[in-house]
Amino acid sequence: MNPSSLKRFAGAAALLALAASPSAFAQAFSFGVMGDTQWSGTDLTGNNVNTVAVNQINACNNAFVAAGVKFVVQVGDLTDIGSDASLQTRLDANSALNTAGIAFYGLRGNHESSTSNQTFFQSNYIPATSSTATIAKGTDNTSYSVTYNNTKLVLLDINTATNTTTLSQQTTWMSGQLAAADHTQAFVFSHKNLLGQNHKDNEFGVSNDANPDLQNAFIGTLAANNVKYEISGHDHIDHRAIVASPDGKSSVQQVICASDSYKYYTPSTPFSTRETPIVQEMNKTGYYIYTVDGPRVTAKYYSTTPMANGDVPANATFALKDTFGYSLNGTEKLVAQGGSFAMTHSVAAGTSFGEAGYVGTKMDILTGTNGATDKTYDGRALTKDVNIGWAPESKGPAGALSDVLSITGMTTLGQGDKTDKFALSLTYAASGFSEADLNNLFIASKDTNGNWLNTVDLNFGGTKNFVAGAFSDTYGLGTYGVDASTSTLWAVVNHNSDFVAIPEPSTYAALFGAATLAVVGFRRFRRQAA
Repeated sequence: MNPSSLKRFAGAAALLALAASPSAFAQAFSFGVMGDTQWSGTDLTGNNVNTVAVNQINACNNAFVAAGVKFVVQVGDLTDIGSDASLQTRLDANSALNTAGIAFYGLRGNHESSTSNQTFFQSNYIPATSSTATIAKGTDNTSYSVTYNNTKLVLLDINTATNTTTLSQQTTWMSGQLAAADHTQAFVFSHKNLLGQNHKDNEFGVSNDANPDLQNAFIGTLAANNVKYEISGHDHIDHRAIVASPDGKSSVQQVICASDSYKYYTPSTPFSTRETPIVQEMNKTGYYIYTVDGPRVTAKYYSTTPMANGDVPANATFALKDTFGYSLNGTEKLVAQGGSFAMTHSVAAGTSFGEAGYVGTKMDILTGTNGATDKTYDGRALTKDVNIGWAPESKGPAGALSDVLSITGMTTLGQGDKTDKFALSLTYAASGFSEADLNNLFIASKDTNGNWLNTVDLNFGGTKNFVAGAFSDTYGLGTYGVDASTSTLWAVVNHNSDFVAIPEPSTYAALFGAATLAVVGFRRFRRQAA
């Protein structure tokens, strides 16, 4: 073979190897999260008994069953009056989960704070270790952890603002749980918030700045152990925000869950300057589904408008309102309104967080500005939490020329995957293409049916236009191209998706055939030489 043929063969053979490489990542799974389930007032159905919002529980559980989640977590205030009978009613409402074999992990809230409630909870809510999940109890015998499929949940029994005497012990216990080598992903749950929106009683006391030393230790423990989300209830508002510790040395994202109760609160002053709000939705019944896929986590928030009495109708329809996530092998950038999305990140070839098969890819957001103007109820501007993550090329389509890039956080609540316009570039890992072949390379994304299409075909508007050459910031939405001098593909898009570099199917088929013939010819050459 001459040098140019060898180079061509190397690129085609590499493409063949990529298409045939085995999957080395663990099986992805999902779990559900729901908020407080108190009930009071009128109920024409007669289902909401013992101050438990059974109709809302059923609506959420039906959605969880349909989604095939492995377990469900509820973040406290299981009932309104906190009697043992009401706590049992809350358990009985999980019949759909039980039938589907879906585990339920609950927390006490401030409405179940009595000694009697604690005793009932310890005996009836904390499960035993099973063949699929390992359970460990905290020093208070009411907090507990669940370790499932390389993921750890820490559920903290913190529900009274005036009693923080055990918080230091719980933080120490939590630290040991999070530092253990039995998981990669970890989530921490509590009933009360880090910084509440309506309520000012939080995990640390009666105000935003109560017990700063406890806050520093707690938030610092989360940050030191790669905990990205601290998930709570209490406020009955869908609210996400970055919360910094009082000493400014660490931070974590708090996710306050929407209501599954008859109560729907509004934010009230004072608010802390240590909080950077990301998303807020009030007066909705909602639930969350988190998907863990190796180092990546994707969360989806669904909500519906309640009836006048606060309940949900039979066969309630929930709409997807928000998609967010992170990846332990990625990066995060907070982008204020008017700020630039520009950023760069790369994943190394080889293995990342236990997943093999990465070819090594670099991404750049070349241009793009956060043009949102949305605010919280009280008028604080919302910030975009942009997260970059990576999956090995084997999770992309056959013939992928890069690892799979995921981007979340540019969207606005209720607008699906639509974002402001931005320009994205990806490196591709192959060489030896002819000019005609290069013109058939593009960045692809999945449509709603799971098909990998040219990413600009999934834009909201714009005009599809190919350019052979480098990107220019004068190019409009829908323009895409290949820059052979830097081995990068680029596209001007307005959606958050997964992105991967691929050739047109005809190009891939030609290269596949060339690689196969080259391999056969090389084997014949070796046999003849022998």
